[in-house]
Amino acid sequence: MYKQEFQVTTNYINNFYDGSIHDLVFLDLEWCRDFRKEGLVNNMIFGYTITRILEGSSEQYIKIQFIESRQQEKQILEDILADIQLLQRKYFVGYGISTSDISCLRKRIFDMRLPLHVREIKILDLQTKSRKKDLHQGLNSLFEHLGIQINKKIKGEYVYRNGIKVLRKEIGHEQVLNNIYEYCLEDATNYFNIVTNWQDRFPLVHQASHVTLPLRYSS
Repeated sequence: MYKQEFQVTTNYINNFYDGSIHDLVFLDLEWCRDFRKEGLVNNMIFGYTITRILEGSSEQYIKIQFIESRQQEKQILEDILADIQLLQRKYFVGYGISTSDISCLRKRIFDMRLPLHVREIKILDLQTKSRKKDLHQGLNSLFEHLGIQINKKIKGEYVYRNGIKVLRKEIGHEQVLNNIYEYCLEDATNYFNIVTNWQDRFPLVHQASHVTLPLRYSS
């Protein structure tokens, strides 16, 4: 398992949500195509980024974690669920989090029959809150619209298409993993710039959505 955790001193302002900046947790899941011998193709959770401003401080905590073999997917799912349980009273924020991240997570939890200790979480979806059709192309468009400078070397689909190279340990897989890490790190270090710059373009967010994880498994 590949994991990086660290804290950085920040000076962000909450111009996004009408509550505390400490209640906001950015969550982003990465997945890739898993090609099976049976000819089946399945989307599996490859990694995730979680970041928040620590209580009682101005430090931003960032964790970026990836699997390096198929067998580690269950462990990373358990780690994601442990973080969600720990932070369940907070608001999980992400671009398209309600339609992509949570949907994929819900399916993988169901497929692997993982035990759940949290049934419902609160989310703030940047895609729906921005309410601009031209921003539905992705997070990078939102960064640009808010005047946040980014320098992405790869696109989001790179993870989906190339994550399997890491799992197979193909030639160059170390560089693939490094590219994905840098991609996720740049997002992580800019998420709270969204919080700071939000009211330059959009109204303050007042209400979260509630989403459920699987309520039961089939026998």
